[in-house]
Amino acid sequence: MAPHTRPLPTNALSLARSPAMGAAPRRITDGWWLAVAFRPLFLAAALQAAAAVPLWIWIYTSGIAEVAGLPAMTWHAHEMVFGFLPPIMAGYLLSATPNWSGRLPTAGRPLALLVGLWLAGRLVPLAAPLPLALAADAAFPLAVSALLIREMRLGRSGQSRHGLMLFPVLAAAALAHRLLGDDPEMAATMARTGIAVAALLISAVGGRLVPSLTRNALAGRGAERVPAPYGRFDIFVLLATSVALPAWVLAPGALATGVLLAGAGLLQLARLLRWRGWLLRRGDILALHAGYAWLVAGLLLAALSALPYSGVPADSALHALTTGAIGSMTLAVMSRLATTRGPGGHAGQRLCAVALLLVNAGALLRVAAPLLPEHYLHLLGAGAALWSLAYLLFASAQVQPLRSSVSR
Repeated sequence: MAPHTRPLPTNALSLARSPAMGAAPRRITDGWWLAVAFRPLFLAAALQAAAAVPLWIWIYTSGIAEVAGLPAMTWHAHEMVFGFLPPIMAGYLLSATPNWSGRLPTAGRPLALLVGLWLAGRLVPLAAPLPLALAADAAFPLAVSALLIREMRLGRSGQSRHGLMLFPVLAAAALAHRLLGDDPEMAATMARTGIAVAALLISAVGGRLVPSLTRNALAGRGAERVPAPYGRFDIFVLLATSVALPAWVLAPGALATGVLLAGAGLLQLARLLRWRGWLLRRGDILALHAGYAWLVAGLLLAALSALPYSGVPADSALHALTTGAIGSMTLAVMSRLATTRGPGGHAGQRLCAVALLLVNAGALLRVAAPLLPEHYLHLLGAGAALWSLAYLLFASAQVQPLRSSVSR
């Protein structure tokens, strides 16, 4: 997801409003499926999420100590942060960059190659020694980083490039996480780095996308009270969050970190309330508000977990940011992009609506599990089942147009 400083119709906001953007120039030659980056990359991430979480529950309950040359817990973090996030970010960014670079979108065989590199990064490390595993795991984020750096150089002046710059940070953290996987403390720091990158992007992009869509929906109903326009307050909230999250990455248990996180969380809460989501009647936009609310909850829970005697486990805060904020917000944004208006579109939208309910329910159970240790395994299993089912339904929604066209 790529934040932009100008709410123009040619930025990421228009991409989220129009799922088919970027597909037309290459659709005839490359086919519908590989015409735009978000389609195959979102599907890859969704299938990985649907499979990796149940697999992790089995690994955890079976007591398996090592997977793919990493401690089992480190492997789980690696797959859910550095396996799951990069294709989502890449799909969004590579679909949006033509709006400011003027180049045709990455499509066809180059896009298929990128998907193959991502798949190799998930499978090769399961059986290969460290050097080969590292090379396979690094190929996708490095290739996407190279493409985005090229777009940064070609982009028109005045266009924000912060989203493009953050993806290489995620790629570097992914490599460091694989290399330092035997050191639990360093591996945890790198995983928090990836989570912080995603949280910053949610704050930046959500801060424009959510109020913009809300404003349009409320204005269409003739409502007098609409979200406040983007201004200095939003910039201040982003700055506060940009200070608090790096502190959480480096020292999650420090008292000063707790204070910074509490301040950022309260500011984000005020920001969310300014968007007047309770006036909405559209489920797809409410889902974006819910995803942003998880960001608020994650920051505040992380603040409490850093304070002495709060009783809030760090695990709950971590999963409020991951299964909650990242899991629900990315699914809400992906659903807007991936459900087309072509054949099967209505069926796909219904599946996505159910998926958005399930992903939030699954996140709630996962965050509650450490708070209720006597029911931990039951809540863990139920949360994982709901969360994974949500992404499986999203994957099914993505291929609805193909199913409809084949049946004709």
